[in-house]
This record gives sequence, structure tokens and C-alpha cells, in this order.
Amino acid sequence: MDYFLFLDFLSATDLLIISLYLALSISIGIYFKTKSQNSISSYFVSERNLPWWLLGTSMVATTLSIDTPIVVISWIRDPGIWKNWFWWSFLFTHCIVIFFFSRYWRRANVITDNQLIEIRYSGAPAKYLRVFKAFYFSTFFNLIISAWIISAFLKIFNVILGFDSTVLLIIVTLVALFYTASSGLKGIVINDFVQYFVAFAGSIILVVFLINSPQIGGLDNYFILVKEISPEKLLMIPSIFNTEDFMLFLSYSTIVWWSSHNSDGGGYIIQRLCSAKSEKDGVLGTIWFVLNHYVLRFAPWIVIGLCALILYPTETTILNDSEEIYPILIRDYVSDGFKGFLIVTLLAAYMSTISTQINWGSSYLVNDLYKRFYANNKSEKHYVLISKIFTVVFLLLALVVGLGIKNIGSAWIFLWSVSSGLGFFLIARWFWWRINSWSEISALICSVFLSIVFYFLDYLQILELDFKLKLIIIPISILVGLLVTFLTKPENDKVLEKFYNQIRPSGFWRQQDSQDKDITSLLKAFQLALSILILIFAFIQLAIGNFYLSIGSMFIGITILIYIVREIES
Repeated sequence: MDYFLFLDFLSATDLLIISLYLALSISIGIYFKTKSQNSISSYFVSERNLPWWLLGTSMVATTLSIDTPIVVISWIRDPGIWKNWFWWSFLFTHCIVIFFFSRYWRRANVITDNQLIEIRYSGAPAKYLRVFKAFYFSTFFNLIISAWIISAFLKIFNVILGFDSTVLLIIVTLVALFYTASSGLKGIVINDFVQYFVAFAGSIILVVFLINSPQIGGLDNYFILVKEISPEKLLMIPSIFNTEDFMLFLSYSTIVWWSSHNSDGGGYIIQRLCSAKSEKDGVLGTIWFVLNHYVLRFAPWIVIGLCALILYPTETTILNDSEEIYPILIRDYVSDGFKGFLIVTLLAAYMSTISTQINWGSSYLVNDLYKRFYANNKSEKHYVLISKIFTVVFLLLALVVGLGIKNIGSAWIFLWSVSSGLGFFLIARWFWWRINSWSEISALICSVFLSIVFYFLDYLQILELDFKLKLIIIPISILVGLLVTFLTKPENDKVLEKFYNQIRPSGFWRQQDSQDKDITSLLKAFQLALSILILIFAFIQLAIGNFYLSIGSMFIGITILIYIVREIES
């Protein structure tokens, strides 16, 4: 039934475009199949030979998930542009990754970030921590991420097509599963490279259709209508007089980014960094990722969000789910032929992320559990086979969980809260010798426990759980972690010395001949973050018609960015 409705809904051109894209994805998987069979290093980190432009673009494609535009555009529409500080704040994390952690992870020579645990720590606590985090991030954590991507797929296509899109979900997921299981990371990053530019082109096409819709009436009229939007919704930073929103902005910009489980890079970002062919490729690739992630891909989304405000004002339009606004725009304002291409961009966004998540999740299960604790003397081809099996199992579990997630933005914030006390120690372990495995264990358990208690009390309607209450988890978890740190023994001196000699980190290490805190690298990280924020501001001003301010800001942002890149290349 759904199959015939799908055929009736799309034109022959639409169907041809979709079919060609899926065939291309399968072909890439077949071509790179033989290049990923030799070892789990080839399967999960592509033999550590990725150039900066490929690994950087792959990072962007992975973060450009199908769920991202629907959440971002719903936030632009309500409460306003400033709400995006929830993910903009991770810019500070990524800038620190560029000037510190990209090199550190490359020197660590690991397949998964969990593998670092038994390089930095020792003994039974390190083993237990590695087992726990492998299960926690590969099953609970990564399953929720994969599941909300699946949920976003159904939410978007149910609106666009007007009927249950589960059959389409299964077809596309099987294609992604095929090239992921057959070609490993190499096939994923090549597909990512294609998928990113397809998805970016789709955003531009949607902008053109919206601006030229009868309701908006062209570019000149668009800028007139934008001026009629409430000024509060157009601000990059909410007014200080809007106390609640301003305090939320401060929480995002000063706390969220360093308290996250991604504070020293994040799983799939680390996987790409460990796949770089050199430290320099890791640095330049991450800069390329940052520029695309925060500026270039966001630029058309600003316009789409503002068009959504013009076409469906929050004051007069009642939607059951604000996250449905993005697929509604595609359904109602894009013509045949181009509609097929827009559907392909959504399929590309879905496949680029789900393929990485299932590959990354299975890497934990194989490298950190199966190989490390169960079968550590098998052949590399055996591990590759087991990786493929885990990839299939992981995706099937994600499909089941994905059917239960309703609000994706809430799921974003939920995942942050359950590990919000861990981020401090993930950063500190690189810079301070006194951090031990019990520091991470206690902070993570505390975060998970408090999150469960808060959500349970909210479920019982004993208290109303809001973002400010979730912030309480952070200082409590850090305090517990620090107390446990000083109540337990420090790591073995030989382990610390080996870690220091291999990674050569900055910070407070007894092995250091000098106490250089690498202020220069911190300054460069600040300069890069400043340049990206200025460029975001420039595109916001361009979207609302402040052309001179936009051009001036763009010149300043690009100048700082070029200076930083030249410093790295020299």
C-alpha cells in the first residue's frame, strides 16, 4: 500500500534521482569492500591514511544528520536564533580539540577513545572503566543517538509523503548497512564526502523555492518581511532584560561545552582524528569541519528558519510539533523533480550519520570488549567478520529504540545531562597527573544516578525538570569526582611516565622539565572561536538584510581565520 502511494506522490524524475543516488551509495560500498577486510584498523580507522579534506568533510557529514535541520529550524522559529547556542557552544570544545586534542589522539594511536583508558590508567579500575564505558556508550548512549536519527527520518518523511514511511526507512537503512558493513570507515567517509555536498545543495535549493514562493514574493520582498519579525527572534544573543532566556544562553555558552562527554573530542570525531595520515591533517581537517559545521551549512538554515517564521508565524500558527516545520516546507513549496532531489538530501543526511553511528558503536563492542576481554588471539579477518555481525545487530536494536522517541531536541538535552559531570575529568586527564580511573568512574556514576533520580521525580510529578535543574548535576558530579580522586591512590608512576612520553601533553605533569602551560595554543583556540562566531554573526546579519554590517564582520572573521591557518601550515 505505502509503496504505491510513494510512486503516486513522486514524479518519474524524482524516482530516478532517488534510485541513482542509492545505486551510487551501493557502488561505493562494493568498490571499497576489499580495502577494509585486512584488519580492524582498516575497518574502523581506514589504516590511518585519511587526508585533511576527506576526514574534515566526513566529520561535517556525520553531524549533518537528518535530525539536525528539523531541530535547528524549529529553534530559529521558536524561541529564536539565539537558542542555537546549545550546539554553538561546542565550538569552544572543537577549537581546543584542534590545538590540543587532535595531536594527542593521533599520538595515542588508538582505534576507539575507550582504548585510551588503559594507556592513561592501570590495574583493575581501568579495566572495569573501559568495560563500563564501552557498554554505556555503544549500547545505551549510541543507541539513543541512532534511535533519534531513525525517529527524525520517520517524522520528516511521514509529513512529506503524507503516509507511513517505514518501508522507505527500511530500504534506505539496508543500503547504509550494506556499504557500512562491507567497506568499513573508508566507504563511509567517501559516501560522507558525496552526501555532504548533496545535502548542502539541497538547503540552497529549498532557500530558492521559499524566497520565490507566492507568499514571500522574491528576495526584495523577503527582506521587507524579515523586518516585520519580532526583533527578539533575530538576536544572536538574547536581551539581558529577557532574564530567563539570557540565563539559558549563559548556561549554554559557559557550561554545556566543557561538561559534555564530547569535551575532549567525542567518539566519531576521535575516530576521524585517529584515521588522519598525520597530525597536521588532523588539525587542518578539524578546522575545515569547524568552518563547515558552524558557518557554511548553517547559513542557508538561517534563511529557511526565517522563511518558516514568515510563512508560519508562531503567533498565528498552531503546530502539534514544531519539529515538523522543516518537512512541511519541503512538502508545500518544492516542485516535482526538485522534490526528489530534496528527498535525496534528506536520505544523504540520514545515511551519513547512521552509518557512522553503527560503525562507531560496533568498534566499541569489538575493540574494547570482544577483542580485549574475550578473544584476543584471533586473526584480523576474524575481528572484521565479528565487526560486521555487531554492525548488523547494533542497527536492528537502534531501529527498535527509534520508534519510541518523540521529541528529538529533548533527546539531545537528555543525553547531555546523563554524562554532564564527566566532561571536566575527560579534559583534566590530559593535563593533570593526579586524575585517576576512579575520578571518571565516580563522576560518571554520579551523573547517571542524579539524572535518573531527576527524571523519575519529574515522571512522578514531584518536581518539574527544567534545564537549570539539570545544571545542578555538574558541580555535584565534579565535587564527588575530586573527592574520590584524593581519597584514592594516584596512578602508577611508570604508567604516567609512559603516557607522558607518548602523548607529550601540556599541563601539570611531574615528568615535565618545564611548566609551560602552552598559552600560545590557548590563544589560537580563542582566536579561531572568535573568528567563527564573527562569521556566524555575519551570516545572520546578511539573512536579515544588514548588508554593511555583514560584509564588515565577514572581512574580520575571514582575516582572522586565514591568519590562523597560515600559522599552522608554517
